[in-house]
Amino acid sequence: MLGDLCNPDDFIVTSNSLTDKVVSTSKLIAVVETWVRQVEEGQIITTYEHVAECLQLAYATLRAAGPPFDHQIKLSIASTGEVLVYAANKAFHIEDMTKDNKCPTSWRMLIDDAPWTDVMRVAGWCPSQITLLIQGALSVQSLYFFTALSQRDLPGRHHLCNERKCIAYQTNLEKYTTQHCTNDCQCEELSVDVEVIDQILIEGNLPLMRIIPGQTYAELRLEMVPSRPDSRYVALSHVWADGLGNPTANALPRCQLLRLHGLLPKSATLPDSRGSKDELLLWCDTICCPVEPDEAKKRALLQLKRTYQDATHVLVLDASLQFLDSNAISPEETCARILSSGWMRRLWTLQEGAIPANNKRLWFQFRDRAVNLHPLLQSMHQMFSSKFTHSGLASEIISRIKPFMTFFPITPGDSEAALSVIEKALRDRSVSVSTDEPLLIGNLLALNVEKILDGPAESRVHRMWSLMPSARRGIPKDILFRLGPRLKEEGFRWAPSTMLDIHEGRLSELQFKRDGDNQGIPTPRGLQVSLCGYKLLFPPRPKGLPANPWNIVKDKELVYMREEDGVWYIIHRRVSSASSSGGDFLSDDSLCDIVHRDEELRIVHLESDFQPRADGIYRTSTSLLVKVLQEENDVTYVQSYMHVNVRPLQGSVLAMFEAAYQSTKQLMNSVTARALADLGDGDVDLDLPAYKTLFDGLEPEIRHIAKMEENEAALAAARQMTGKDNVVLFEAIIKLLFIGHFAYMGTRNSVTQKWCVS
Repeated sequence: MLGDLCNPDDFIVTSNSLTDKVVSTSKLIAVVETWVRQVEEGQIITTYEHVAECLQLAYATLRAAGPPFDHQIKLSIASTGEVLVYAANKAFHIEDMTKDNKCPTSWRMLIDDAPWTDVMRVAGWCPSQITLLIQGALSVQSLYFFTALSQRDLPGRHHLCNERKCIAYQTNLEKYTTQHCTNDCQCEELSVDVEVIDQILIEGNLPLMRIIPGQTYAELRLEMVPSRPDSRYVALSHVWADGLGNPTANALPRCQLLRLHGLLPKSATLPDSRGSKDELLLWCDTICCPVEPDEAKKRALLQLKRTYQDATHVLVLDASLQFLDSNAISPEETCARILSSGWMRRLWTLQEGAIPANNKRLWFQFRDRAVNLHPLLQSMHQMFSSKFTHSGLASEIISRIKPFMTFFPITPGDSEAALSVIEKALRDRSVSVSTDEPLLIGNLLALNVEKILDGPAESRVHRMWSLMPSARRGIPKDILFRLGPRLKEEGFRWAPSTMLDIHEGRLSELQFKRDGDNQGIPTPRGLQVSLCGYKLLFPPRPKGLPANPWNIVKDKELVYMREEDGVWYIIHRRVSSASSSGGDFLSDDSLCDIVHRDEELRIVHLESDFQPRADGIYRTSTSLLVKVLQEENDVTYVQSYMHVNVRPLQGSVLAMFEAAYQSTKQLMNSVTARALADLGDGDVDLDLPAYKTLFDGLEPEIRHIAKMEENEAALAAARQMTGKDNVVLFEAIIKLLFIGHFAYMGTRNSVTQKWCVS
């Protein structure tokens, strides 16, 4: 790739033993930078296609290296290849990576996860954070960087967490203890009069804190000030697990109040925006949100979004960041520390951070100063375009931070996010009080949160979905295909009971927009949507045969399906019944048990799926298996049974199934098959001599038909798949289809077909 610029001897160095030689890439970057410059200036005559071919060959060779290949050497080669890809795309000005890139970009996929997982577990990382960082890493650079970060959390804090959920920051309000600044401090708590706070809220203002220090802790005073249109204040955003909360009183230790006062701009921690000399006040939920009575607490909750919208600054306090010196670490590590902090995993902090991040008012407190998120993002953009060795890392950080900073739409007048954006943002967050979730979602969607609060806490999520049609873009019909637990109330069994604990099979993200009508309409009988779909038809079982005479139906969560034109599909369950959490993921019955019932079944899917592309290849369809309840006024009322994927068979496998289908029709007309049918309609005892003789006679019939001349292509495909020169696989498929263990695809309806899904 580098041509004459690359001298192999430059990369060979002698180790300390003076005898062993090793390969070193310490001089590589300088050579690559020269190569990029000369390609751009036309001094090197080479083509992008040639460079891409070199990298593709290196990628294919490395991918072919099996498990015995040392993973550290594989890492070195993959990281080198990745850097050369970034360099090549810069040299040839490849900007659209989806459309114009010809170089391999998935070097990360060649690297095993296990060694990195083990390293992070030993270091004390949360198992769910390990999963998030490692599985989410899109480049070798970002994988290496994130896993090399030392753990900054309390030892043993994550010993009860698992790969799917972090519970270290969950707070047990009954056992919660507010922390002092130091373990040996015994200063008294300073509380405020809840009636004063509530009166400020009743008047439509925000209660703000004025902290007045004294010579001693005992002399420190706290005043509550109602906000004015021109008030300037810092709103704090913190994780309660760090000890700055109080579930029983609007009070904090005096040492903590003095520390918070010290974070205001006069200490040079935050910049004094606009050069104003007006007093800068403070807002902290522990003091400013009444613990009781409920009506006062409700008034405060209704003002939370406004609190962070109107704040001069929003300052994040996270224990894992506050003992780090921001000037002592690089911008990329600063970003990585923020992204891996506990604050980024909590529910309420999404709103508290996304609102000010949209207009550069979000700050993170480190030991030496507060750091604004916006300049950090700018530095990552600069790093991406200027440093090959960090382009992958910078791209990863940008992809994680940018959605957070652009959470709310830029369109003037829009103050709420779309449900699809919220769903993606919530999937890795958690909350101590589950009934808080619908309040946050309601705030983010600009729903009537007062109506969500008006009633029992346990039914808030039901009221939230009732209000959802008023949200921006309403209810996307994709919600039907999203995995996860659902509500139990009649008419709302389509609605997720939570957006937090999504199943690990994350294949059905909600979409920003789709072609056609994307809205779902709640009705007393379910969610009404317009979707494509088709009827499932099942061939009758041949007379005189048991359901599974050869014991060949091994996978009860898989069924094959044939379209009229000879195209075959596999229908398989997306979530096994064993992991369905007691029916939360629809039916616990197996797919085979459902499809062989005497019921009218349909499969519905999204209009952009299951359609052939321009090249004639079908995509896997994310679908829903449903039972028809009633058809009335052009609406088909159905009950959901399970989430399924429908995937087309292609190539030799497709040819083998179609050949087996044609062979099955011949088998049904054979003398042996007709004789079996004459024995009766139901199951026949295999031990009866007359029946056993006929049944055993099917084997040579099947073998004879399988070896017929027109099936040579199918037999060749079977040999290719099994590696054996026999017809066992092809015969097994013939038997499977002969006993009727497949479905026919009925006529597809148009995208305008209305369904009401329960």
